[in-house]
Amino acid sequence: MNADDPNWNSRIGAPVRLDAPDDMRWNDSADVVIVGLGGAGICAALEALHQGASVIAIDRFEGGGATRMSGGVYYGGGGTRYQQEAGIEDTVQAMYDYLKLEVADAVRDETLLDFCRTSSANMDWLAAHGVRFGSTVSPVKTSYPGKGYFLYYSGNEAQADYADHARPAPRGHRAVGDGLTGHRLFDPLLRSALAMGLKLYSYSEARRFILSADGEIAGVEIQHVDTGSRGASALRKIGADFAKASTLLFPAIAQKLVRKANAISDGDGRTKSIGIGKAVILSAGGYIHNRRMVAHHAPKYLGAIPLGSIGCDGSGIRLGQSVGARVDGLEMISAWRQFNPPASLARGIVVNGRGERFVSEDCYGGKIGHHIGEDHGGVAYIILDSRLRRQAFREAMPGRRKLFRLQGAPALMGLLLSSTKAGSIEALAGKCGMDPATLRAEVDHYNRASAGLEAPKFRKHPDFIGRIVEPPFYAIDISIHNKRYLCPSISLGGIVVDEATGQALDGAGQPIPKLFAAGKTAKGISSHRYVSGISLADCVYSGRIAGRAAAG
Repeated sequence: MNADDPNWNSRIGAPVRLDAPDDMRWNDSADVVIVGLGGAGICAALEALHQGASVIAIDRFEGGGATRMSGGVYYGGGGTRYQQEAGIEDTVQAMYDYLKLEVADAVRDETLLDFCRTSSANMDWLAAHGVRFGSTVSPVKTSYPGKGYFLYYSGNEAQADYADHARPAPRGHRAVGDGLTGHRLFDPLLRSALAMGLKLYSYSEARRFILSADGEIAGVEIQHVDTGSRGASALRKIGADFAKASTLLFPAIAQKLVRKANAISDGDGRTKSIGIGKAVILSAGGYIHNRRMVAHHAPKYLGAIPLGSIGCDGSGIRLGQSVGARVDGLEMISAWRQFNPPASLARGIVVNGRGERFVSEDCYGGKIGHHIGEDHGGVAYIILDSRLRRQAFREAMPGRRKLFRLQGAPALMGLLLSSTKAGSIEALAGKCGMDPATLRAEVDHYNRASAGLEAPKFRKHPDFIGRIVEPPFYAIDISIHNKRYLCPSISLGGIVVDEATGQALDGAGQPIPKLFAAGKTAKGISSHRYVSGISLADCVYSGRIAGRAAAG
């Protein structure tokens, strides 16, 4: 695909070729130029600076991207110092065996094994740059650990079917702090990089590559808004507004903010040309906030809520494609259906639009969302009785060591705004368009299995086994498109790279001179199935690899 394609849907333009690049008057230049200073970009910058390279970073705002907005969870294992402090035994092989089930063939087996082998050392590297982690283990399975807890099962590790294949261990390491702690992970890295000489062009949007006469990347053209201008102040406010919970709740607000930011860049920005000496690293995130790209590449997830920074617009991917980079997996989206807390939701059963149960309810939300989106037409319900619903309602209320806006509020929206009620299972099925006999059979089997009278259809941890017996009965709509019970989503695919160096590959599998990619802009560890923390861990892993190779 190129900029002339009708499905380009991007502000990135076709590259411009210089007849005499030596005569070009660059506004600035560096050995390594990084487009997008999020988790991967800052790690790449630190590595390149450590190698002695001069580094310029270009970012739509002030840096941080989706990493800074995130929960600050790093997926690490194999015996990290924090696991050891908590008395948790883990091995590289156990980590690999588990992740192989999630990663599948997104990367080569050797790459995944190296990711696991270097996991602990990469955490030590983060700590050396000022990032703080903790060893207090969350006492319950949760989608995000509450106040005071920093180590937890962040994926499917402890789920029965997965535990059969790999010895489970908690590997989700949350940066120390209250609430969402992505800033606690990013900010120390930024301070360290600036102290080492990183030059940051904030409020700058990369628009197109500048090529030499023979087609090699010579520079990048940016639209830069002066940091002391009114335009920059407006962009700073837009960035703060974009990080608010209301932006996630109401996608129309996010799109309005995107349009405002684009208008400021177009109206107040000045064109600058940045020369690239050794390499450029594309690390500008995924494309989930480019809704036209979602509609083209992954239309079945268009109804899900986009989760990411305002810069997750596909610009890094498109910039690579503009010079021939191959992409893969753009149809892959992670849509999360998290139920815990409240844990009582996971004690019910999840069924599709026909009333058929299809998954263990204590699985990671990304796995449940994957099955809903890929196998069941995006439609699903949680079936509860009145007792489980009352318990779930209490568990969703503020307090109880949860992050209410992330965990409790969405569940309350589902319980209050997306529930269908009936006096019998058959009547409930009829109201939801399910086959009454099918739903009745699923509920009866679940109840018998919960009582130990039959083998379960899907195994669950004892903490999440329940019974559906007390009328009235409820069906909570957890379909991908349901805006009254939000289903957050991120994009997973990206530019295909040489996994040993991060260098971008063309359609023939050949490396493109001077072009590298990392993080969510590249295809990597987290490009098949997402579990919490694996994206940030891959940003560190792939960012460091690209930074070293680009500087060398």
